[in-house]
Amino acid sequence: MMKSVIGSGLVLIAALGSTAAMAEVDQTGFYVGGFVGSTTLEVEDFDKSEAGFGAYGGYNFNQWFGLESTLYITSDYKLDDEDDAYAAAFTIAPKFTAAINDTFSVYGKLGLASMLVSVDTRLGDQDFYGVGFMWGLGVNAALTDNLNLRLAYESMSGDLEHEDFSSWEIDTDLSQVNLGLHYQF
Repeated sequence: MMKSVIGSGLVLIAALGSTAAMAEVDQTGFYVGGFVGSTTLEVEDFDKSEAGFGAYGGYNFNQWFGLESTLYITSDYKLDDEDDAYAAAFTIAPKFTAAINDTFSVYGKLGLASMLVSVDTRLGDQDFYGVGFMWGLGVNAALTDNLNLRLAYESMSGDLEHEDFSSWEIDTDLSQVNLGLHYQF
């Protein structure tokens, strides 16, 4: 699924970007949008990918610096016939952007992530919480003065503690490839 998301995103960005107006687009100010993609959860010997979706928003102080926040959740990772798990995260990070031309730009961000992994078992729910670090890279295509399409990769990692037993920790890596669309105010 990850290859199809990446391939579809690159084709869509290239096709729509070639038809976008080449007038200089002001990308400063607030923006808000949503995304869909493929997420991978790695916990010790568990490594599985599923669909994910979420919302993001931020504020660009100028053409190269902004602050962005993301909230996303994954679909259920099936552990066996009766047990499953899902992950969620909230991130906040400074975002650094470099314009390629009037339509395309690339960006990178490095910040903090608040993560949750919830495992639903026959014996009850087991929730793990924690704060870790995140980083992300992406390409943005300005389709109009206000509408932007992006293809992004983000990775989060941290040690999550059990909600009841602080000595029970899991080393967690959560990554995603997503295709997003946002409105620039």
